[in-house]
Amino acid sequence: MKTETTYLTDLAAVLWPCGGLLGPGDGSVRRMAPRDRGNQYLPVPSAHNPRVILPAHDRSAATRGITSFAQGHSLWERLRTLLLTGAFATGVAPLLLRDRLYVGAGPGIEHALSSALDRELSIAIHLGPPRANRKPVLLLLTPGGRRVGYAKVAINDLTARLVRAETRALRHLAEAHLPDVTVPRLLYSGEWNGRPLLVQEALPVGDQTDRPTRRQLLRCVTQIIALSPVYERGLAASPYLRTLDERIAKLGSRPEVVPLRAALHRLPDVSLPFGAWHGDLTRWNLASTPRRAFVWDWERLTMDAPAGFDALHYDLNECVQAGVHPGVHRWLDSGARLLRDPLMSELGLRPHTVSTVMALYLIDLATRYLHDRQVQSGGRLAAVDDWLLPALDGLQERATHEAVHAD
Repeated sequence: MKTETTYLTDLAAVLWPCGGLLGPGDGSVRRMAPRDRGNQYLPVPSAHNPRVILPAHDRSAATRGITSFAQGHSLWERLRTLLLTGAFATGVAPLLLRDRLYVGAGPGIEHALSSALDRELSIAIHLGPPRANRKPVLLLLTPGGRRVGYAKVAINDLTARLVRAETRALRHLAEAHLPDVTVPRLLYSGEWNGRPLLVQEALPVGDQTDRPTRRQLLRCVTQIIALSPVYERGLAASPYLRTLDERIAKLGSRPEVVPLRAALHRLPDVSLPFGAWHGDLTRWNLASTPRRAFVWDWERLTMDAPAGFDALHYDLNECVQAGVHPGVHRWLDSGARLLRDPLMSELGLRPHTVSTVMALYLIDLATRYLHDRQVQSGGRLAAVDDWLLPALDGLQERATHEAVHAD
């Protein structure tokens, strides 16, 4: 796995063709002549643990970037955001943050985006934690600090596939009917430095939105499912099962292939409703008001999956925030309760199929993680043999029991 400092310099070469150098904020960078230096950016909290990259030359954009990228779900996160915002607003942040990313002069990503949208723009960059699908998300701001949109740029083959997939998804969603769900409009798609680039509008997410309640979550999930015509079919005869089996086979000789395929083919042949799923519905991609949901990051949109996957994915990611193993144990119960909700029953999901759907979700998730090589990036849930396969064993037994004892 690359070090974070190597990741930053590689990223700079993508965003700014003249490249960039990491150094302290004391003017000691010698390898780049002054005439060749462009802007300075601040990796926060440091070059060894970068989560955001903020412009040292634009206090307003940096401050706005902090508040826009902050998750704000815990007291510590809210306090950290408040401290950083105050440090940038008062101008002391460059004195407190030692590391700098010095980027080369000349046309860079800012110029390309300004030209594409035909307006002057500043940027702040979100990176997030290391993972296989990590890519820069650029917040685009007017000189007055108003959010215009977000840009995504691919940095490798996996992220190139995801950026292209999200571009297609946003075009499809522009024609879709989601009564209570708002999705971002695609503002621009093209290439930058030979890599896919997309720009989408900024959704009105902020102080007036929050994490969804259970009912808000399920209302959102059911509307996403209906993006594709919902149909019911026996699992064994479903196109979904054939596709998942083929995806597992493409993993080749990996040791996880045998238990995944065995678990898949031992599941009972129950009748399930199928429809669309977002693919990564989490607290980081969803915000709600009492009447409306705002959903972004559509790069994993799939039009054929068992109904309920999005609810399970959201709930699993919530449960593991305090630890993977105890979280998965809680999820085995809380996920089942979500799928038994009347809103899911209205789609045709029956109680005796709940554990089958949960097992299919885990098999699908494991297959994704293995194809993406998430374990090499150290993601929280990436080590599927540590938690997923044991959970799958229990679910498989539960699924068989439910099907046999169905009324």
